[in-house]
Parts: sequence; C-alpha cells; structure tokens
Amino acid sequence: MSAEKPMSFEEGLPFRERAEAVNLFPAEQRIVDHLLAIPAYELGIMTSSDLSERSGASRSSIDRLSRKLGYPGLKEMRKALLMQEARQSSRPREDGDAESSGDIARRVMSAISMRAEAMARSLADNGDIDTLVGWLVKARTINLFGAGESAATCSAIYMRLVRLGLSVNFADEYHTQVTLASLMGPDDVALSVSYSGGTKSTMWASQTAKQNGARLVAVTGTPNSALAKHADLRILLPTGGGLPGSAEVLDRVVAAGIAEVLFQCLVAKAPDLLANSVRIDDTFSEARI
Repeated sequence: MSAEKPMSFEEGLPFRERAEAVNLFPAEQRIVDHLLAIPAYELGIMTSSDLSERSGASRSSIDRLSRKLGYPGLKEMRKALLMQEARQSSRPREDGDAESSGDIARRVMSAISMRAEAMARSLADNGDIDTLVGWLVKARTINLFGAGESAATCSAIYMRLVRLGLSVNFADEYHTQVTLASLMGPDDVALSVSYSGGTKSTMWASQTAKQNGARLVAVTGTPNSALAKHADLRILLPTGGGLPGSAEVLDRVVAAGIAEVLFQCLVAKAPDLLANSVRIDDTFSEARI
C-alpha cells in the first residue's frame, strides 16, 4: 500500500486549520491536542523527546504529523504555532478601543512572569544549577563570554559574582574575551551566554576555553545549537512566544535573573562568601555616588 501523499497548504494557513483538514491517526491527534494545549513558553523549549513522552506518541509519529501538515519538522511546526499565537495576541480588542499603556504594561509584565516561572521550574527539575554552583565555588577563574545584548546578561552575572569575592572576569570586547579564554585551564569555568547559541565571537572564546581544559557552561535559548552541543553543562532559557517580536528580549530579562539565582545559591553553599559582599557595603557606607 503506497504512503498517503501529503496535502499542499497555503503558506500562511494556521496550524489548527491544517490539522482539521487532514485525517489524523489517534497518536497524531494526541500530538495536536497537546501542542494546542500547552503555553507558548513551554512550546518554545519542547524537544521531540519531550513531546513524545508527554503525548504518548512515538517520535516517528511526530515526524509523520509534521510532514502531513506541510512542515519539514517539529522546529517549523513549533514556529508556526508560536507565530499563530503572536498574531492572535496582537489583534485589536473586540470593543474596538485601542489598547491602553496600562494594558500593554500588564501584558508585558505578565509575559515576563510566565517566562520566569518556566525558568524556575526548569532549574528546579534537574541538578544542573547545583552542579554549576559547585564548579563556581571551586574555580580558579570564572570568565564570562557574550556579545550584543547577551553581554548585558554577562555583565549582570559579573556584578553579582564579583561581590562574593570570586575571581570572575568579563570584558565586552570580544578580542579580550578570546585573550582571557586562551589563558584558561582545567581549574577554570567559562560561562557563555548566547540566545542563538551560534554567535561567532562567543563560540570562538568558548571553544578556545574548552580546548584549554576549562569547563564550559552554556546559557542559551537554542538546545541544539553549536554552543549547547560543545558545553559541559547547559542552562536552557524557556524561549517561546508571548509578545510579537519580543521573544529574545523576554528571554534576556529572565536570563538576567539567573545572576541573582547564582548569587543566592553560592551564599547558601558557602556562607562565608557573603562576608565579602558585606565588606563592599561597608566600604561604600553612605558615600555611594
């Protein structure tokens, strides 16, 4: 019996309408139902293994469904769903009134809150943050690598870790990052931040550090990126939809929160480190500029 020929769809036809236009096997229907039910911030980080486990369908069923609906694979199918949600969230309100600044503020802060909750669950569900904290406490040197807006995340992490007296470095100029990476060794930790996981300058510094024996930690929104694959440990951002054109911005806001997570976890693991932060406060006292 020959395989069913996939239907042709208009490029902009929404995921839901494609699913309604074809005959689905029970396993495929479970996949569709699950994809339509989960929030965008979970959809953004869902792998085929995750979807298979949670829907009870095989990975081959996921691949077959993707092709049946006109998508090359799960990545494109997820993107279509996220774009669909973004279009829906940007539609004018039914009462015809323009959205007020207060409404927009609530919507933005709600999206940040949902992302933060997803990040908290992700960190709590595995031992990666404990492993990272253990590495940081024992590291001879900690170097932060990142470019563009990811450099802001690196700066936030640097400002918190340096207060604990840790030997941490960050330079936003990439030649200096590579220079620092070239001096690293087995007792060091490189923490690289890249939403795409493919920023060339960040990859250069990261690969150099790892080649010299340093442990490489990736903070990224792309699980299958080059940076994630090279890393000894990955902190995945709960990337997804939420606001049109703002996914990367929201992820970076949440990533900056990791700085405080690390600070508090380090203090919990090694309370003596907090004395360094107190010394800094005493030095400034009331003379802060």
